Amino acid sequence: MGKLFDELKRRNVFRVAVAYIVSAWLVLQVADVVINNIGAPEWVFSVFMLAGGLLFLPILFFSWAYELTPEGVKREAEVDRSQSITSNTGRKLNVITIAMLVAVVGFVLVNDNLPSEDSIDSVSSDAAGEVVVTTVDDKSIAVLAFDDLSPGGDQAFFAEGLSEEILNVLAQVPGLKVAGRTSSFAFKGGDTDLREIGEALNVAHILEGSVRKAGDRIRVTAQLIQTSDGFHLFSRTYDRNLVDVFAVQDEIAALIGTALQAELGGEVPIRSSTPTSIEAYDLYLLARQRIRSRNPILMEEAMEMLDNVLAIDQDYAPALVQRALVVFLLSDTPGAYGDIPQTVAVRQAYAFLEKALQLEPEMAEAHAVKGLLQSTLVGDLGDSMASLRHALEINPNLENASLWLANNATDINEVITLYEQMIHRDPLYRPAFNNLIQVYLGLAKFDKSDALVSRVSRITGPDDSVRQALGSIAYMRGELAEAARNLQFALEINPNASIVRVWVGYTMLQLGEMERAVTDGVFSVSLVALAKMGDFAVADQMLRTTDFMSGDQWRKVRHAADYLASVRRTEEMLDIVTTNYGGAESLLEALPSSATDYGSEYLGPLAYVYLLEDRQDEFLLIKKEMRATLDAIRAAGADNWYYWYSEAQYAALDADADAAIGHLKLALDKGFVSVTMSEPLFDLLEDDERYQSIVRAALERANEERAKLGMGPYRPIMASN
Repeated sequence: MGKLFDELKRRNVFRVAVAYIVSAWLVLQVADVVINNIGAPEWVFSVFMLAGGLLFLPILFFSWAYELTPEGVKREAEVDRSQSITSNTGRKLNVITIAMLVAVVGFVLVNDNLPSEDSIDSVSSDAAGEVVVTTVDDKSIAVLAFDDLSPGGDQAFFAEGLSEEILNVLAQVPGLKVAGRTSSFAFKGGDTDLREIGEALNVAHILEGSVRKAGDRIRVTAQLIQTSDGFHLFSRTYDRNLVDVFAVQDEIAALIGTALQAELGGEVPIRSSTPTSIEAYDLYLLARQRIRSRNPILMEEAMEMLDNVLAIDQDYAPALVQRALVVFLLSDTPGAYGDIPQTVAVRQAYAFLEKALQLEPEMAEAHAVKGLLQSTLVGDLGDSMASLRHALEINPNLENASLWLANNATDINEVITLYEQMIHRDPLYRPAFNNLIQVYLGLAKFDKSDALVSRVSRITGPDDSVRQALGSIAYMRGELAEAARNLQFALEINPNASIVRVWVGYTMLQLGEMERAVTDGVFSVSLVALAKMGDFAVADQMLRTTDFMSGDQWRKVRHAADYLASVRRTEEMLDIVTTNYGGAESLLEALPSSATDYGSEYLGPLAYVYLLEDRQDEFLLIKKEMRATLDAIRAAGADNWYYWYSEAQYAALDADADAAIGHLKLALDKGFVSVTMSEPLFDLLEDDERYQSIVRAALERANEERAKLGMGPYRPIMASN
């Protein structure tokens, strides 16, 4: 045994082993830092560790069987012992090992003085490089979707519903930060370490559990865990009759309140759940699940389910609120998902809400939906904001209320703050994600929109919401080919999403794909495309059947004005304004502009109609409103191509050709690309060669985008009246 030990020393096997271990440790530490900073998957580091372990024995065998000589590497048996230089090699190995040990010590010292990952929630930077670091709040919790352990495996909706009810109760606890449902439930079915979940959601505690439902019995387990060290603050199991599910929800919430008393500073008030029959509750949970999908077919099923719930229990307030919400979501309101006339949907929804509020006057969801409905009615914006703020006073974590409040707010800073707070609580909450992207695009903050998409897509992958965002970003950059690819993907997944159809319609219109703009775009874009195709009969029929008092009103007004001006039937547009709104002044009150708009929207085309009709008073009134709108938008920081395009419209109407040309050049620089100028008001610049040069440049860029999609150069259809 002594001879073997001496031989291992002579052949430097021990030195090689020590050098290999030190160098491998150093390589792994460096790899860990690099992998974390480039966002590589966790398995990459595992591959490094596995490779390091597998190579250890072969390296030792090589050091035993081979020797490094002045003539190169030779088998040890072929080396004359008198000529062996193993002692010199050993000294070199000692030097290398010591050098690596010094590097290891240096790395440890540097690493210990870097900020700890545990103290960092998120780092966001803008173009100036500003960095914001936040720490995990001890008064914070995420409720994960409970696992379904029922014999049939068919009670996932019930398990999720139970989790969500607990989440909603906790969300109303003063001082407790509750991670949003969407992001918390995204970890369902995975094996992600709870500490990693805590870091991702920036919470100090996690509630997880399971539900087993069999016959009229239910077993619920719940565990409250600290994310910092995995310590279980409590673990409970409840075996109850199914009808006691509401009591179980309240007991679990109360236990959490007790466990977090120290952090929350005293006794925690817990609101009770609203009870109903178990049959009604099952249907209610299924309906709510379908409403959340925002899929029109599933929401129609939800509406029928909720009608059945109310047939069982006509006084179940949560069902009344969801019934009001779903009929509104199935309306033709901008951003909604159906075709029920807005006026009909709002009237029906109000009836359900009034009853819900009579039953439970302080139900946060009811006040939130009331605020949503009020936002669609002329003159009710102030009331809408008040209802939404009241809902958030009751439940500060109610995402829908925050979302609708942000949608209504006119102060761009408040809008951004609300959306960013929602993303902080719930990074996967799609409405906040999509809307914040739109706000960033209005301000031309492409760096922020890119960063937000990157953050979300790392968790979700390239789903339809991410592809919609990528498409809208590409559109505003003037990258129409990329926009078309991403938006078409999003449209195929969710063909009834009105906002996607808006983006698709404008993309196809500016690419010169008029038929696609008609089939895939919203009504208003289709009207312009039909005019470009010369299909005036279909356009006129569409115009005759349009309800200008419902749905996307300002876009309908904008493109109806464009169409009728292009065919020189402007008197018909005056009739539309008078019949539906009572005149230009009333229309401006009914369709107020906002500092969060991209540009002046319908104001330019409508002003042009009144200019052609020589109605100077109305023309000047609309032009004045247009100037005020553009000034407010610019003050809010707008710098996108459509803003400058709108400024060019104003300058053209103001007979300032130099300013109009300058603004159109800025629009080109900011990303304006189109085969044709859609607004007839630019006919005011038609004789200016500088304008014609801009038209040619926009067409040339559009043809470049068409080529990327395998399309030939645009050939306009020679239409005639």
